[in-house]
Amino acid sequence: MKIDVVSTGFEELFKKMDELSEEVGKGKTDRIWRNAIKYAFEPVLQDAKTYAPKDTGQLSENIYMAVHKPKSRDKKSMTYQGEMYMARVTASPVRDDSIKKTVLNRRGKFQSYYANKRPVALSKEFGNAKTSAKPFLRPALQSNMDRVQTRLAQSVWEAIQNLVKKG
Repeated sequence: MKIDVVSTGFEELFKKMDELSEEVGKGKTDRIWRNAIKYAFEPVLQDAKTYAPKDTGQLSENIYMAVHKPKSRDKKSMTYQGEMYMARVTASPVRDDSIKKTVLNRRGKFQSYYANKRPVALSKEFGNAKTSAKPFLRPALQSNMDRVQTRLAQSVWEAIQNLVKKG
């Protein structure tokens, strides 16, 4: 399945945000972007939890959103276009039957990890040899694309208006 999204006006927005960054500082501008992206993708997160299969109930409990700067794996993606921040709605592979183990790493610090992690979300989203696909992340994103763009624009606009009011 391939999703094509076309948005216009973002080039101008990015230029204005760069100008704003020079004027008010990178820290405030970064905070505006993080908060705007988090606000914009909240409907996707809620719908993903709603659409998730309820066979054990653990999948919907482990769906979360992370807003962060792109990592190297994101930059290698075909869809990467130089984003400053991105939102990732995903599911943790940790389940009730996962076993937490703690080891002493090379730096002399204790590090915890979970064993018996099964890619349940991946199997549900795309299916496998034994079960058919029951997508929940893709429909959540598809049904909210316009809403995400609207909420992003609203949030950035409100943040800029608040900065103008403060002087």
